[in-house]
Order: sequence, then structure tokens, then C-alpha cells
Amino acid sequence: MFKFFKKKEKIKRELPPGTIRKEFHFEGNVQNIGFRFEVQSHAKPLGITGYAKNNDDGSVTAQLQGSEKNINKVITDLQNIDRIQIDSVTEKEIPLDYYENDFYILY
Repeated sequence: MFKFFKKKEKIKRELPPGTIRKEFHFEGNVQNIGFRFEVQSHAKPLGITGYAKNNDDGSVTAQLQGSEKNINKVITDLQNIDRIQIDSVTEKEIPLDYYENDFYILY
């Protein structure tokens, strides 16, 4: 019928050598304080792609894709923000996303 929305074609990107993707699960005082925006504001300047989202249990999940050095910098920076209290962080390496090209906040 009508085609209001044209489907975007996904383009597989070539990733720099050494690119990894990790999923982090943050527990503590990490909701209602701008935590997801902090993750985004620290990740984007370093060229890290991925997302951050709130979970129903009050925790936050974030997936970060980039160099291990830059990912570690983001996590360290988050732990040094006074208003954020991270009680625990779990992480696991996950498969790369060759189609992702930005960092998003999921709602």
C-alpha cells in the first residue's frame, strides 16, 4: 500500500583489529541519576559503539564494542563519578556486531 518508511539497508562494517564486545551488568545506585547518559558520553568520544539500558530490577545493562583499552577506560571513568555508586559489575565477552555504528540509550 503506502511506503512511508523506507527500510534502511544494513552495511557490514570492517572493524579495527583488536575490537572486542563486552556486556556489563551494573548494580547499585545506577538508575535515576543519568547513568546511561554518562556511559554514552564517555563511550562516544572513544569511538565505542553499543547501548545502555535500564532493567526492571534497578540495574543497568550496557554493551560496549571497541578496543579493550577504551572499554576499560569507560568503566574506570564511571566508577569515579561521585553521584554513581556501583556495588557490583559483571562482564562477559560477547560476539561482535558488524552492523552497529553508534552508541544508543535504550528505553
